[in-house]
Amino acid sequence: MGAVLLALGGGAWWARSGGGAGELGQTFPNQGQQHIAFGAQHPPYNSFPATSGWHYVRPQPWGTFVYEIAPETLVHNLEHGGVVIQYNPSLLKGDVAKLEDIQRRFPNKTVVAPDSKLEVPLALTAWRRLYTLDTLAEAKIVDFIERYKNRAPERFPD
Repeated sequence: MGAVLLALGGGAWWARSGGGAGELGQTFPNQGQQHIAFGAQHPPYNSFPATSGWHYVRPQPWGTFVYEIAPETLVHNLEHGGVVIQYNPSLLKGDVAKLEDIQRRFPNKTVVAPDSKLEVPLALTAWRRLYTLDTLAEAKIVDFIERYKNRAPERFPD
């Protein structure tokens, strides 16, 4: 009986964590949606890049950027159902123009920006979800966006 209860409990946890078959990347516990003042201190995020938690009042405009963007800004985009695509310029073996093309396919739901602190070439984030890639695999990136955009506490039209 104990084994059955343990199996049921584990299955319920697995389903809640988003770790079901066919899911992409890792799911992290929700750290909330608290707005903070620009530059304010907060506890550390439970993932890198951040997938939920403390964020500035203004989100980043959707688009492609050549500069690094504070996680406190990008988390607000995730809260609005967006997907953030970050790349390490020194590790990415591929044409950043391909990422720009993908962003144009989802112009009101994606941000593309570099992050030199990444230890992998690419990291995709959505609310509570992180997916890393060693290569610029367009089909995998598009699949992630289509699966996880608009799966957040605040949903804005595409």
